[in-house]
Amino acid sequence: MRRDSGQPPAINPFLVPGWEEAPLRPLCPWRYEAHDELYVDVNHTLAAFQEYTRRMAAAENLRDDGRLVLVTGESGCGKTALINRCARWTRDRLTERGLRGVVVDLTRDGSRQSVEERMSLVAARLLDELAHSALLAPEALASLDSVRPSRLYAGLGNALPDDVVLVVLLPPADDVVQEVVAYAGLARRRLLFFAESSYLGHAQVLKVRGSSPVPPITLAVGPLNQGDVRRFIEDRLTRHHERGHYPRISTETMDKAAGPLRSIAMLQRILSEVYEERGKQDSGYTDDDWVTYEDITRLFYEKFFDDLRIRR
Repeated sequence: MRRDSGQPPAINPFLVPGWEEAPLRPLCPWRYEAHDELYVDVNHTLAAFQEYTRRMAAAENLRDDGRLVLVTGESGCGKTALINRCARWTRDRLTERGLRGVVVDLTRDGSRQSVEERMSLVAARLLDELAHSALLAPEALASLDSVRPSRLYAGLGNALPDDVVLVVLLPPADDVVQEVVAYAGLARRRLLFFAESSYLGHAQVLKVRGSSPVPPITLAVGPLNQGDVRRFIEDRLTRHHERGHYPRISTETMDKAAGPLRSIAMLQRILSEVYEERGKQDSGYTDDDWVTYEDITRLFYEKFFDDLRIRR
């Protein structure tokens, strides 16, 4: 972004602190505390978060009973960001109870392999993370390293320090309900699993709910609702007005943009790139300038057709 002499800096109000070079990464407050203030009440995510905190008010019970949390919803609707928010809240809640919540992020360790192969990979990666963090003694690691995932999770609770609860963020599940059901049954003491899926329907979610003596927590988020686009844009524009200057967006443009911008991921992507593009121009990046509906739709269709061409 260029700077005007003697003026506040030109900034992009849609970039996320810590993720400036990767604006599509979801909010992650357990890693960056500043992200906790950036959640906006869109597509039922606030209601889902409140439901989670209600169900997990006695988080200290995880010392004795593990749990699975399953978040469902369409691609790009904010499932991972919701999970990260829940993980941060859980860690803080456990701290209040004199326990240590250790978040282990395995979300990038998924693959198109069979369920058994995927679960074995996740188990191996979990042990790698525990070895790196020195949470397990070398002899405990050695004893767990060669066992099947079912035995690993069964013995993990006894091998961990007495004050530790693992908050494990699993790779997104495809359309294989038995994988999620398996994790529901493997959520033993000191283990809290978070899983997400864009594919599981209502009947499959009911099957997951009935798969464990301790019922999994199921949370659903959906597409953007009426008013969500305006709420999100207004939050970002208002939040940063004292940090620097940038073009504004009219309420008419916000409401029209709700047509093509159907998910929170798409909304974040297009607007951050619109402002990046405008910031590289020689003019048109002050508080008196405006981002138009044409600016948004032009970039949207460029990205849409690029993505379509890549898929083909």
